[in-house]
Amino acid sequence: MNFNFKKLIIIFLTPLILVAGIFWFNQNFKRSPTQSDNPLKSQSPSPSFSPSASPALTATPAPTKSAAPTPTPRPSPPPQSILQSVSFFAQAPFGEWSDPIYQNGCEEAAVIMAMSWVRGVPETKEQAKIDIAAITQFEDKTYGSAPDRSAADTAELLKDYFGYQNVEARSAISAKDIKTEILKSNFLIVPVNGQILKNPFYTPPGPEHHMITVIGYDAGTNEFITNDIGTRHGEKYRYGASRLEAALQDYPTGDHLPSVPGATAMIIVKK
Repeated sequence: MNFNFKKLIIIFLTPLILVAGIFWFNQNFKRSPTQSDNPLKSQSPSPSFSPSASPALTATPAPTKSAAPTPTPRPSPPPQSILQSVSFFAQAPFGEWSDPIYQNGCEEAAVIMAMSWVRGVPETKEQAKIDIAAITQFEDKTYGSAPDRSAADTAELLKDYFGYQNVEARSAISAKDIKTEILKSNFLIVPVNGQILKNPFYTPPGPEHHMITVIGYDAGTNEFITNDIGTRHGEKYRYGASRLEAALQDYPTGDHLPSVPGATAMIIVKK
């Protein structure tokens, strides 16, 4: 009796024990393989960093800077004043004003002064006296005797005697044209009516047919600086622009022939 009761109890309890064991096994040994015992690792992992994943972190190339344009150098402004270094001597170097060679020697003295400037060789008064006489002799033999020589013929004299061709005779000129050429550092020979120049050192009333050399210009005073070979006081002698323009007067080649009213000219000598 007791044996059967015990057997019944065992038969009844055995399934309960098996069910409890299976439940305990499932709770402790059959978790999802994706779970972790570490609670920090059970969270979803952060996505891996990729520079291309975030537009805000993508490096943006710096804009290409175009090269600054090279500034074009400005041309130097033309000079406003100029004074050239030129030897001075009068057409009568030692006061030989009574001698026709030197009394009429302004054209000859002017071309000698021009070539002294071209060559950069000073001309002494002694040498100028010799050269004026030599050129006068050359003119008599080549062209025939003529106390006066026009601007065009004086330019030809310079070319023929010295063999220098960088010379130009220009007609119908004004003081403005003289200023333009002297500021280009050229050497100028200008025929004038000396009586209008009113140089106080001329023997009155002054030479009607005369040539002077222009060697500079002063913008501050609006004066031309000349080597006036008609007087021994003519070195760097100044004439106001209006006075010089009023005196501009070309004259014909010959023996003191009348000038043509309004005819003006200059001889431009270039290095």
